[in-house]
Amino acid sequence: MKQSHNRVNEKSSQRRSHRLAKTCLKSGVLAGFLIVFFISVANADELLMKNGDRLQGSVVSMSLGKLVFKTSYAGAITIKWDEIARLTTEKPLEAYLRDENTLMGKMTVTKDGRLILQPADGSPPVPIAMAQIKTLERPKPPAGWEFGGNVTAGASKETGNTNTEKYSLIANATISKLPHEVKLYAEFHKEWSKNKLSKDNGLGSATYKRFLTKKWFVFGNGTAQMDKFKDLDLLGNVGAGPGYQFWRSQQKNLSAKIGPAYAYEKYTKNMDFLGGKDQRHYFAGYWALDFDMWFFDKFFQIYHHDDILYSFQDSTNWTVRTRTGVRIPMVMKLFASFQFNYDYDNQPADGKKKNDQSWTFGLGWAF
Repeated sequence: MKQSHNRVNEKSSQRRSHRLAKTCLKSGVLAGFLIVFFISVANADELLMKNGDRLQGSVVSMSLGKLVFKTSYAGAITIKWDEIARLTTEKPLEAYLRDENTLMGKMTVTKDGRLILQPADGSPPVPIAMAQIKTLERPKPPAGWEFGGNVTAGASKETGNTNTEKYSLIANATISKLPHEVKLYAEFHKEWSKNKLSKDNGLGSATYKRFLTKKWFVFGNGTAQMDKFKDLDLLGNVGAGPGYQFWRSQQKNLSAKIGPAYAYEKYTKNMDFLGGKDQRHYFAGYWALDFDMWFFDKFFQIYHHDDILYSFQDSTNWTVRTRTGVRIPMVMKLFASFQFNYDYDNQPADGKKKNDQSWTFGLGWAF
């Protein structure tokens, strides 16, 4: 009987141990959830709307008057910046102000309700008004080489009463790691009409920028152009000088360059306007402008480039090139493109017109 009683006590003790272990496990899991919850709340950014609503989550970015705010319950949401009364952050942000200064740090609120930015470098807090902030971004990792660009191709073929074939290719690429930036551009156009070649031209350029300040830079540029139907084997030039970056962002860019250049022209045959020669070279002045801008929350992009080459030795010898277009995003990285080209040569080859213009429609891929 005594042994039976001991076995009962032992089983009862084991059951109590199992219940205690389960209770401890549940308590541990609950405590873990509570710790994760409180840590996530403590590390959350918080914004106060002008209507009194409060949201907790994390700031993704702010530009063009809209804040992207990521929450755990609704994902990323977009909020009008002028509807926000106050914003506090747990991690540093990079704030670009309307006076063009850039600050990096946490946004906090003092006891008397003033909004301040606590710089990440430990310098004194800076009072800040919501209306002063132009853009907000998470601090970027150490700068590395960045690569981007796009390629556009167009083609058409008509048979029957009309017999034409057209092909075009336009490519842009930018390689940058501030203060360095390299831009490459190329375009090729070919056309056949009634099985005879009726267009054959190409253009390529490479530009290097070295930023001295946020706005000022020095540049070096090389351009080469050929056009069989303008009797032009090569129109090339290299130039260098100062430049100024008016705007630089993902939404819009505008820059201008000016400087001396050296130009070389080679034609397919001897030209009367060259005194019976087929080539010439000269020193010139070079000007170029580049612009691009997104509209309606990246619904479409407008871009423009122009450059002017003006001979120092002959005031009647000058050329103008412009490239203006629209890109409309479609799906993934595909986009539709329209580009208008206008070239003007004040001293064209014998028997050729001074101006040429073309329109190119195509599909492109951004990378």
